Amino acid sequence: MKRLISAFVISLFIFVAFAQSNGSQGTKNNASQGAKNNTSQGVKFKYKQVLGESCSYISTVEEDAYFDGILNNHAQIINRISTTVDEEKKDGSAVITTSFMTTTNTIVDGSKRSLSWGEEETVTVTRKPTGQLTIPNNSFMPTVRDVPVFPNKAVKPGDTWTAPGKEVHDLRRLFNMNEPIVIPFTANYTYIGDEVQKGKTFNVIEIHYEFYQTNTRKSILAGSLYSSSAGFTNQKLYWDSEKGILDHYTEDFEIVLKDVYGNEYLFKGTARAEITEYKSLNSDEMIKELQKTIDDLNLSNVTIKKGKKGLTISIENIQFEADSPVLMDSEKAKLDKICEILNQFPNDLLITGHCADRGTANARQKLSEERAQTVAEYLKKKGVRDEYHIFTQGKGATEPIATNNTEAGRAKNRRVEITLMD
Repeated sequence: MKRLISAFVISLFIFVAFAQSNGSQGTKNNASQGAKNNTSQGVKFKYKQVLGESCSYISTVEEDAYFDGILNNHAQIINRISTTVDEEKKDGSAVITTSFMTTTNTIVDGSKRSLSWGEEETVTVTRKPTGQLTIPNNSFMPTVRDVPVFPNKAVKPGDTWTAPGKEVHDLRRLFNMNEPIVIPFTANYTYIGDEVQKGKTFNVIEIHYEFYQTNTRKSILAGSLYSSSAGFTNQKLYWDSEKGILDHYTEDFEIVLKDVYGNEYLFKGTARAEITEYKSLNSDEMIKELQKTIDDLNLSNVTIKKGKKGLTISIENIQFEADSPVLMDSEKAKLDKICEILNQFPNDLLITGHCADRGTANARQKLSEERAQTVAEYLKKKGVRDEYHIFTQGKGATEPIATNNTEAGRAKNRRVEITLMD
């Protein structure tokens, strides 16, 4: 499972862990629905791992953090995890590159701001068809490992099984630990039947586990402030047997951490997530195809390029009011045409603002962020993406593509880039 990140904020530091989640609600069905999908004969759950297959999960975590029994803060955290199958092995295992991103800029209702692109980490894992993971020892992610793990046999609604798993927590900032703590547990699984959502039937699996760990004196003497941890989680997974992948899931969780001074840090909340399937567009063939579309639409100062995060549409010399994030009306017509392109693909979007080298570094950074935000809000208004599938960032004047010594060069550097993300 690609366990999703939950950030726990206490005063001046942040503790990052993972929290599972789920997206849509559905119409509940009883186990007899399984007969229509041959589940009365049992389902053999396994990941169908296809070379080149890519997908991403977007999760929303709602969490309360307490310090010694007193509510410290409420946090909403948005996380994005993207995966690509890079290699298929003879035993059915797959080598998967997984990128994790979390952002705490999550006020998407009152302020209507889009989500700022947050910290990233990439790790390569090997996953068996039944779900067990092999992960580099020095990796802090993913935090929850070997969940779900499926039995190597068919199971029917009502059947149960258990499997070992572990939580791996990053306590570097919270408890002065250089290495992650590893907490083993035994997860209890129940295949409860099926649910129909939006015309599609999903196999529903409930998972519960508890964990407890006490630190060793050796770690305490080494300078760690960590004393113990305990917690539980209740999860509901919606499995797509046809595609062999987890479609969405829900969770409620509680984690208690204690330091060597007896202070208690309590984190509890809920989470939800959804899968976003996409095809990587980051190829020379797609560049040629989209560049022809741009030419046919008579879009000036718009180019296509490959990037680290995906295929990027670069809008150079985009016009805002002077030293302002307010978009000129003339540019809205250009964005309307670009919306036609973006609507052809389901990929998440990353909007990046850039400035010419004028003014202070802080002013340039702020302006580039605000201009990216303006474009993101316009795309949302046009229905291209919702607030959970579009992210923004500003680069100031740190990534020029032309000289800042001429007006023509500065015009090129004043640009906004829209990346169709891998």
